[in-house]
This record gives sequence, structure tokens and C-alpha cells, in this order.
Amino acid sequence: MSDLRNELLGRRTPAMPPFRMLLPSGWLAFDLSEENEDRVISQGLARLAASGNGGMSATIGPMLRDAFASLRRQNGFAYAIPGEAAPTWAVGPASIIGIKRASTPEVTLDDVVMHVVAEFGAAPLGGDERILAWAETRTVTVQGEQARALTLNYLIPIPGTRRTQAVQWTVTTACAPDLPEDAPGLQQWKLLFDVHMATFAWVQE
Repeated sequence: MSDLRNELLGRRTPAMPPFRMLLPSGWLAFDLSEENEDRVISQGLARLAASGNGGMSATIGPMLRDAFASLRRQNGFAYAIPGEAAPTWAVGPASIIGIKRASTPEVTLDDVVMHVVAEFGAAPLGGDERILAWAETRTVTVQGEQARALTLNYLIPIPGTRRTQAVQWTVTTACAPDLPEDAPGLQQWKLLFDVHMATFAWVQE
């Protein structure tokens, strides 16, 4: 799904118009097909083995498969991760996930928008009314160690659906629990993804 310019290209499907978005340098994008699932898991386990952590394969492999299955249940359609050529200055391991959201009789997308505005201070990204952005943080345990999980969310309505369907991009990383909110590395990380998400555009055919 990515070309040599690190551009994420979404082809037209019955459920979604085509789109394009620039990815950070060195990142790789995939769809959620079983073929890509096997490929990514194999690559991930190979990197674990090369780093001397091959003993974790029995745990990590099933966890990754469960994650793929969960994404498909949530209407996930794309994800991206740093490749070997990606810069290493990031605050921690990171990923981008794309899911399709839709209104239900119980919860409409307008309800979702009102909730994230009230709960997380969601606001248009850089004043761009097309993209609603907000951040969430929580404490998690990774291999017995506490870490802070930072999630950046970007909600974009799908044209022609009258605000009943949207794409949500979610960027997640883990960092030290005591890393200050105003740490330069963390602020650069947030700005990096804000800039790339701002390049999202629906493609006119």
C-alpha cells in the first residue's frame, strides 16, 4: 500500500473512496490481509531473534495474531510501522492504524465527536475542519515494566455519508512514565504525526 515516496494510497472499495497520505520517512504500510499478517509477523519474529530475544517468539507471535484479528473486527483496513530505514529518534515503538467507524442506532458519530471534545479536548487539526484530533494517555505494563502509552487520534468524515461514516487514524507509542509532557522529543513526535496526518486527502477520480 505504500510507494517509494512513502505515500499511503487507499484504493477505492465498496466501503470507502480512494485516499492518499504521506507517511514518515522509512515507514512501511500494509493492508490487513492474511498474507500481510504472515509476512509482518515473520519479519517481527526474525528481528526479535536477531536482537537476541528469540525466546519471546512463543509469546509475541500469538499476541500479534490476536491484534490482527481484533483490528479486523473493528473494521481496520490499514496499518503502518517503522521500517529498518526509519529514523531512530522516536520516543518509543510506534504504529499507525486506520479503522472505519460508522454510526449505530445507539451511538452516532456526532455522539462520538461530542464525547471526545468534552473528554479529551478534541479540536480541528491546525484549524482544518476536515480533521478532528485529540490525544489520550494511559499507564500500561510492558514486560513487567510500567510505561506511558500515548495515543494520537485523527477522525475524518467520509464524503457523501452525511457524517455517519468516518476514517479514524490512531498513532500509538510507549514512553517512560516519568517523561515530561513538554519533553522536546515527545513534542517533536506529536508534531511529526500532526504534519503527516494533515496531508490526508480524498482522491477525486
